[in-house]
Amino acid sequence: MNISIKKPQFCSEIGKRNNNEDYIFPTPGVATDTCRLFLVCDGMGGHEGGEVASKTITEAIAEYWTANPQQADDSKKVINAIAAGIGKMDQLVKEGNGNQDMGTTMTLAAIGTETILVAHVGDSRVYQIRPGSGIVYQSKDHSLVQTWVDAGLLTLEEARVHPRNNIITQVIQPGGLASLDPEVVVLNDLKDGDYIFLCTDGIIESMDDPSLIEIMSGQTSDEEKMNLIKQICLEKSRDNHSAYLIQLIIN
Repeated sequence: MNISIKKPQFCSEIGKRNNNEDYIFPTPGVATDTCRLFLVCDGMGGHEGGEVASKTITEAIAEYWTANPQQADDSKKVINAIAAGIGKMDQLVKEGNGNQDMGTTMTLAAIGTETILVAHVGDSRVYQIRPGSGIVYQSKDHSLVQTWVDAGLLTLEEARVHPRNNIITQVIQPGGLASLDPEVVVLNDLKDGDYIFLCTDGIIESMDDPSLIEIMSGQTSDEEKMNLIKQICLEKSRDNHSAYLIQLIIN
C-alpha cells in the first residue's frame, strides 16, 4: 500500500464570533498534495487567550514533527510534541504574552506511506469517512456530555445539541501536561477515496454524522464539498468553524 492525497481543502471561519480562536496547519491556502501533517485546533480563553493558545500549540507541534522525522509516528511523539507546545505556552505566560487560563483542543493527522496516525485532545474531531459506506473511524470527544453518552444517559444526537456540550474534560493549557491523555490511533483500514476530516466543534454543532456522510458521498468535487460544509456552518453555527478535508489515494 502507498498513500498519497488529493489537494486538501480547508475552512477557517470566524462565524458569528468577534474573533477567530481556531488555528489550522498548514495555514490557509498553503496546503498541497505533498503535505503529510495536518492540525486543527480550537482555542479558548477569550481575545488574546484562545487564539494565542491554538496558534502556539499548532505551530509548536508542526515544528517538532518536522524537526524529528527519525522518530516513529506514535503516541510518544504526540506527547513530546504537545510537551514542546506547552513549554512555549508556559514561556508566553511568564513573559506576559499569554494568560494562565488559556487553552486549546487539538486534532492531528500524520499521513505515512501505509498508515495514518491520528490524535486528539478535547472536543474537536477526527473522522475517517468512506463515501457510500459511512464512518470508518471517529474520535470520541473529551467532554462532559460524552461521559453521559458513555453512561447511557444521553444519545449522541441529544449530546450534540445539549446546552452543556461546550464543557470539555481535557484541554492543552499552560503547565497541563501531567493531566493529558490524548487519544492516539493508527488507521490501517484504508481504501482509495476515503476522507480524513479534522474539524472544530463549530462544524459539529451545525451538522450530524449522517449529513457529513451524505456530503462526502456526493458526486461533487472536494472543493464543492468543503464549500457546502462552510455554507451550512455560516448559516447554523454560532462559533468559529475550521476544518481540513483530505481525500486519500491508495495505490
